[in-house]
Amino acid sequence: MAQQVRRKRNALPLKKRKRVQISDDQIRYTNVEGLKRFLSDRGKIRSRRMTGLSRKQQALAAREIKRAREMGLLPFVMPKLERARGGGGGRSDRGREDREEQTMASAEASQSHEKPSYEAPVDVHMDDNAPVDASLEA
Repeated sequence: MAQQVRRKRNALPLKKRKRVQISDDQIRYTNVEGLKRFLSDRGKIRSRRMTGLSRKQQALAAREIKRAREMGLLPFVMPKLERARGGGGGRSDRGREDREEQTMASAEASQSHEKPSYEAPVDVHMDDNAPVDASLEA
């Protein structure tokens, strides 16, 4: 007799797992475009839940991805893409304008081959024309 699985009263119906119909011959380190399907946008290997591969195929895919990375066919880490987000602009926007102005100023200074002019600091305390307090002289 087959036992039925007990579920909660208001539970959602079970979903069937999607399976990728791919042969083991297609999962090879030379098939770079095929392996990119199993990588995230940052270059991390996706889990079985995301790829839909069997346990054996997932292990094979991970092994072949690592082999392709060692051979230089796949990058270890992919560059982060700039995404426009709404709201406050995020942490990456902090101080961006100041840094841009500083880099522009340093670029202009490096392009002009003249030495930057510096002004000597003015000493406020040592003024020859200032009256001297008699109580300080003693």
